[in-house]
Amino acid sequence: MYVTVHRKDSLRPPVEDIQTVLSPVVSCGPAGALLTRPVILTIHHCADNVQEDWLIQLKNQLSMGEWEDVVVVGEENFTTPCYVQMDSEACHILTETLGTYCLVGQSIGKAAAKRLKLAVFGPVSCTTLDYHIRIYCLDDTQDALKEVLQMETQMGGKLLDEPKTLNFKDSTHNLRLSIHDVPHMQWKSKLIAKYQEIPFHQVWSGSQRSLHCTFTLERLTAATMELSCKLCVRQVEGEGQIFQLSNTLEEELQCIDTSLMDPASNITTLTGPNAFRIPLSIRQKLCGSLDAPQTRGNDWRMLAHKLNLDRYLNYFATKSSPTGVILDLWEAQHFPDGDLNELAAVLEEMGRHDSSLASMTCEH
Repeated sequence: MYVTVHRKDSLRPPVEDIQTVLSPVVSCGPAGALLTRPVILTIHHCADNVQEDWLIQLKNQLSMGEWEDVVVVGEENFTTPCYVQMDSEACHILTETLGTYCLVGQSIGKAAAKRLKLAVFGPVSCTTLDYHIRIYCLDDTQDALKEVLQMETQMGGKLLDEPKTLNFKDSTHNLRLSIHDVPHMQWKSKLIAKYQEIPFHQVWSGSQRSLHCTFTLERLTAATMELSCKLCVRQVEGEGQIFQLSNTLEEELQCIDTSLMDPASNITTLTGPNAFRIPLSIRQKLCGSLDAPQTRGNDWRMLAHKLNLDRYLNYFATKSSPTGVILDLWEAQHFPDGDLNELAAVLEEMGRHDSSLASMTCEH
């Protein structure tokens, strides 16, 4: 099996004016593989307050390249092939069909906001009088920032400040970028206007992965090696962020964490039995104990309720082991370091002292 994150803008699903792309396009395969139980595909998204302000659709790309709607999150039924569990920063797609997926959303009552990640870059070394500052406005997902970090490294760029998050509202107002406090005795700005703007729809649609603006400053003399200024990024009549830049042009070292530049960073790969926090023997005991309906009600349904996974119980009811799928989802939500003590406490609350989980937490 494989998982691929697609970075080409041309591979993103087309959206209507009121819609926005909320996640990367992710493929898992091989397509057409027969699965004995659902797999869980976890994808980061950039929707803020996802439970209240959004109508979200899961889309799937067909073999000819066109996109189809799979399910509206929260409207799953017996005929839908997937179940989607939305968390604050990621969604977990339970599916028995491997393929290419993406989340698309639209605002409910214009109340929604997307999380943007703002990142400011400049050259590692500057051999000309011109100094170019690039400000990227990205969807706040891990892969979007990772892609820009890798791209800037190849271009000879470096982060000038820690990336910041901005909530961009569905208000039709543009994103405004401006530069301030440039030391005019040493530098001058080549920007004629007071600010630059990125049109609202260009930001909101999510169709372009690495939107950015460039500010060019010119040194009045090559002897100038220090630059300090402020960059302001804000949505007109909305939220904003300020970057305080202080940079030595000849200095190549940086203290900002750029671990995301490593393609393998932040990816935890576990295989075999070690890929799961719950040992197989304990998992089998839990499934055997909780799958069967209990007159007291403390079976898999209560487990789903206690773990806040009870939005659509009928999905689990159709599986040969509802408990097994619920435990899979719990592990995906807490990967790679789920706290078994929390799970043990939940089972204790349910009055399930026969689960052997207490011994499991002592051993692991």
